[in-house]
Amino acid sequence: MTASGGYETTEFKRSFSQETDSLLRRRLAWFVSIWGGLGILAYLLVLVFAIFNRGDLVLRLLFGTAGGWKQAFPPLGITLWLGAYGLALFMVLSRRSLPMQRVVRLSLLLIVFDGVFSISQRIGGVPGYNLAFFWLAHLIACAVFPWSVRQALIPMAVVLPLSLLSALTVEGGEPIGAVLGTVWVAATMTPGVILCGVRHGQRVQKFNNKFLSQRYGMLRQELAYARQLHEALFPQPKSDGSVRFSYRYEPMRQIGGDYLYAHTSNLPGVGEVVSVVLLDVTGHGIPAALTVNRLHGEIDLRFAEQPDIGPGELLRILNRYVALTLAKHSIFATAVCFRIDAASGKLSYASGGHPPAFIRGVDGTLRDLDPTSFVLGACADRDFDPGERQVDFFEGDSLIAYTDGAIESRSIEGKMLKIDGLRRILASPAVAGAGGAAGIGHGTWAERVLSEVTRHRGGMPPEDDTLAIEIYRAIRARPGRPGDTERARAAVADADGVGVSD
Repeated sequence: MTASGGYETTEFKRSFSQETDSLLRRRLAWFVSIWGGLGILAYLLVLVFAIFNRGDLVLRLLFGTAGGWKQAFPPLGITLWLGAYGLALFMVLSRRSLPMQRVVRLSLLLIVFDGVFSISQRIGGVPGYNLAFFWLAHLIACAVFPWSVRQALIPMAVVLPLSLLSALTVEGGEPIGAVLGTVWVAATMTPGVILCGVRHGQRVQKFNNKFLSQRYGMLRQELAYARQLHEALFPQPKSDGSVRFSYRYEPMRQIGGDYLYAHTSNLPGVGEVVSVVLLDVTGHGIPAALTVNRLHGEIDLRFAEQPDIGPGELLRILNRYVALTLAKHSIFATAVCFRIDAASGKLSYASGGHPPAFIRGVDGTLRDLDPTSFVLGACADRDFDPGERQVDFFEGDSLIAYTDGAIESRSIEGKMLKIDGLRRILASPAVAGAGGAAGIGHGTWAERVLSEVTRHRGGMPPEDDTLAIEIYRAIRARPGRPGDTERARAAVADADGVGVSD
């Protein structure tokens, strides 16, 4: 007994079958006890009434009035009926573990025996017996058992042809009358089948709603846990040292395909080196997050084996990985890899199809860091040139990078922010007083970018994952020149057009 509908899944069918099995076993126990008990009680009452009033009525109830060999049908019918209900009652009370299909067949078999019993009494000429007994049993069963329409038709398909055959042969009835009588009984049993179908459909819909509600709750819990695991891959903001960074992330859904990786190492003869990778995988939600997990493992492995790996070499390896494993599934990615050498004041980078990053100087000027190569996975390893570049990264400079969710955000009117819109945001004065990654009196540009993007959308939910990061090179006070930091702070304040207070 299974639910019907195009939305079915194996899990839904299994759960629905389990609920149906439990319900059917309870209803079968009730039906056997009540209907079977009432049938036996009624028969005993008739016998008692016949014994105390008319003795010949006992013989008529036991053997009918047909005479001859037909007298065997009434006792045979009652014997089979009592045996069927007695066996069913025993199986129910003994709590034997029966497969669901056997329980279904047992419920159908009981109604079939009700029909056979009615036919046997009619053949023997027992007073008052016809298919009305079978009709009533079938109607009650349709109202009680969790049958489907097909299952409700099975007892009719067995008993009605048998009744017609009996009327035409054993009972010697008129063919037209027998056929019309059978058709009439079938018509009167149709409401029971319809009732069964309506109840079954309602039960399927009710269970489907409950099933979806439960699975939705489970999915939300799993997604919340998945988001915790996913965001655990992200680095902690770095607020000390000569190179610092902070970021803001807003996935379109609970988890997404934007990712940030950071690695800090102290290399012999070089000093502190900070490497940052910003990734944007095609797609959204769980599939994109699964892809991010794979790329995270590849990046983590490379830095574990080669801490001094450069941006160009890392981008080439990522392209090869995407081309060989993900591109065949039409999954691609953009990425930009940075490496900041604080001692030399140089920033090396390689960008595979990623939106331009910006260096905002201490004086408020902007320098674009354009893509240096193709989208990852678009070409084979032998054709991929990462095009690594190197630029100056002075003290007080901020590097701002982001994913395309920022520049592709749309206003309520449908207008994209675009790169020019983001450039205007970065060219505006810094926010005073937040004390972010820069550490000299302004809020983080990552936070500023996300805030302005949200404002541009008019508060509407994002249509894509959005990630922004600010990497800042801190200004150091040099021995013997205690006024350097103050002068730098004043220069930033003049460039931004705002005052800075300690």
